[in-house]
Amino acid sequence: MSMMNASISIKTTTLATIQIVSSEMTYYGPIILLIIGIFGCMCNFITFTAPQLRNNSCAFYFLMSAVFELVSISFGLISRFAADHLGSTLINTSPVYCKLRAYLVSVLPLIATYFILLSSIDRCMSSSVSARLRSFSQMKIAYRATLVSIFIGFLSCIHILIAYDLRPRCGVLNGSFSIFDGMFVVFWLGIIPHILMFTFGLLTFMNVRRTKRRIANKTLQHTGTVVESQRRQEKTDTELIVVSS
Repeated sequence: MSMMNASISIKTTTLATIQIVSSEMTYYGPIILLIIGIFGCMCNFITFTAPQLRNNSCAFYFLMSAVFELVSISFGLISRFAADHLGSTLINTSPVYCKLRAYLVSVLPLIATYFILLSSIDRCMSSSVSARLRSFSQMKIAYRATLVSIFIGFLSCIHILIAYDLRPRCGVLNGSFSIFDGMFVVFWLGIIPHILMFTFGLLTFMNVRRTKRRIANKTLQHTGTVVESQRRQEKTDTELIVVSS
């Protein structure tokens, strides 16, 4: 009997310990993630606003991605922390806030992903042997692509404003809305962007190898200044290709 009581006591203590640890993790976890996320975004701001990268279209895409990631991390984690630990009931009492939060926590990281994809496309274009394709890697194109990406991102998630509502807690409506939202998250937010990133990363790698072979087969005379300038440019391009791959 005493052994049974001891076993029950151990199980009770273990369960209590697990509950305490889980509670502490759910409380401090978002805070730690928020600090790390903000620090990482700030490092990206410093890196991609460096003077030598200010006119680089690939660096501009990374900078815009960092902006949307910062907003996404801050809004998503703070709003969730407020609901879980600060007693905020707005998410389950206001239909407008329910829809708006669900919309923003989807569209903001989606747009950030778009910019990473654009950086991969930009590196692929800039490393091409075709002068016409290389002409797409410039700031004028980057500004236009940025506006288009933001527009597509906000437009593609517009169904969330309809699909989410109080029932009685904030969540996606049952039926066709639930099925479509699940497929949207898996394919549009997950599989498709990453497949495209991999594809353009592979094409960039092939372009770089092709360019190196062409350079190796040529015997051109360069002055020391030109060679040094080209080396600096090649170093910058290589670093951006590594980051975007």
